[in-house]
Amino acid sequence: MSKQAMMTIGVLVLALAAPALGEDPAAQPGPFRPHPFKERQCVVQCRQDELTCLKDARDSAAPCFAGCKALVDAAHAACDADPSSDACKTAAAAARACLDPCYAMFRPAAYQCKEVGRECVSACPFIGEPPCLAACRADYVHCLGDTRDALSQCRTGCDDQYKAAREACASDPQSDACKTARDALNTCLAPCRTLVKQDLEKCGTTLGQCAAACPDGGQTTN
Repeated sequence: MSKQAMMTIGVLVLALAAPALGEDPAAQPGPFRPHPFKERQCVVQCRQDELTCLKDARDSAAPCFAGCKALVDAAHAACDADPSSDACKTAAAAARACLDPCYAMFRPAAYQCKEVGRECVSACPFIGEPPCLAACRADYVHCLGDTRDALSQCRTGCDDQYKAAREACASDPQSDACKTARDALNTCLAPCRTLVKQDLEKCGTTLGQCAAACPDGGQTTN
């Protein structure tokens, strides 16, 4: 089959799968009926909150990454000159050791921002959903916002350990002081991760109880 023929078939498949412009999606019959739509404003707010959370995580990590700039620049210079040299390997190891504590704080925080963001969108009410269930979902979205704020405050409480790990590992990546400082940072951050997990579970339990108390057990009519 020619490439043009395959493209033509692909276009036809897409055209058949998409509803006609102006057609009511709910009117489509049988298994082709799409999932109901979420309320747009709720989804937009969840996405904005997620972006704000990610920005806060980046801003918190920025001083750490900035503190490693000299080592990163030195590694680039050494490795550009001779990628196989001992100088390149040593400089690269020093840069990685300096950056590791930065990533140790940023990556889990960014993951948790995205996790809470996904939960928030999934909790947004569907268009046409019964008012009781819609109210339950709205309360859940607010609960997730409180979880996000608590996470940010918890991370801020580890600023001293964050700075100590950066300084110890920048001066000697292989030292006991570096390992001790990194362990202290991870120990400080561990309750933050636990807090998010517990709060998400608590929010979910509350949502389930609220929905179960609604007429028809919180079942949608979509």
